[in-house]
Amino acid sequence: MEREYIYKIPTVSLGGGTGHFGYLRGVAQINHPEYNTAIPATWDGKGKNGHGGGSSGELRISQGILPPGDEMQCLVALMESESQFKEAMLILRDREGSTHPLVNQLAATAERNHHGAQEGIDGLRRLFNVRGKVILPSTTDIHLDGESRKGKRFNGEGDIDSIKNDETFQLTDEISRVWFSTEPEANPLAVRALREAHKIIITAGSPYTSIFPHLLVKGNRQAILESDAQLFVVYNLTYTNGEDHHLGLASRWLNVFQYYLRDDEYIKQHGRSRISCLIGHDHNFSDQGAVDLYASKKQWKTEIDVAECEKLAPGMRAISQNLAVYDRDSHLFRHDSLCLANLLFSL
Repeated sequence: MEREYIYKIPTVSLGGGTGHFGYLRGVAQINHPEYNTAIPATWDGKGKNGHGGGSSGELRISQGILPPGDEMQCLVALMESESQFKEAMLILRDREGSTHPLVNQLAATAERNHHGAQEGIDGLRRLFNVRGKVILPSTTDIHLDGESRKGKRFNGEGDIDSIKNDETFQLTDEISRVWFSTEPEANPLAVRALREAHKIIITAGSPYTSIFPHLLVKGNRQAILESDAQLFVVYNLTYTNGEDHHLGLASRWLNVFQYYLRDDEYIKQHGRSRISCLIGHDHNFSDQGAVDLYASKKQWKTEIDVAECEKLAPGMRAISQNLAVYDRDSHLFRHDSLCLANLLFSL
């Protein structure tokens, strides 16, 4: 007998990494799976300094496939059965006898045998009986570059990630922009999903490597701007000494997000922001030991300045609620997946 779901709302999420994964685990519990679509971050690979990319980046280089990391996280997160999800988390991370986790090897094999990245994902959805959709933002290879305000260039996501080890940069410089080395063609399936959605969710994630680049895929950005869907933006719980060291205040983050969205042009045309709602965390973290651990790793709680955010984005509602939980196994603060999903779907 099929499980009953509270909602049947066509919803598309865009993000990358654990923020996207966490949101999807929550939405998979309350929204009928056939109405859930995830668009992962598929730009990856090592920068000139050899950082970043991990197994996904290595597979991209050695086998010529699109990086599978985020798309496979989305696939696992959308699994409907809790027992299936637990088995997937236990088994698919295994890398014994190989430099690549089994989950990435599966993605590479599926793409090769189906002669395409999107076709490979669809094959894995059938294999694992996942009804939620995972759609690539583009089916072309995408390489992310960047530049700081003082002119420092970043060749690849790995170079951007390496900022966290550069104390001089953290004190005197900040990222000013990111771009793709070639303009990617939007995946028609992604464009269609965004146009037909009733809710579009921008999940939490590393801003310059997981979130803002989604808006550099021109066709997808245009679909978001033209869609009638509510547009929700989930602000990070913490900021780091890395790429977002200057974005610990929600209004600063929002200002950059609006730039990539082209929200200023939308406001001029419509008299209001395209963004429906910005969601942030407003309580102090409850576990002081965890707070101290984060501080030792140079990570701190973000702040949401509601009035300034709503001033930047006319018509947008800024909401701050207690949304964080502390995972004692991973020693990480995360959004409470179900709490976040329930909030997003109640609005």
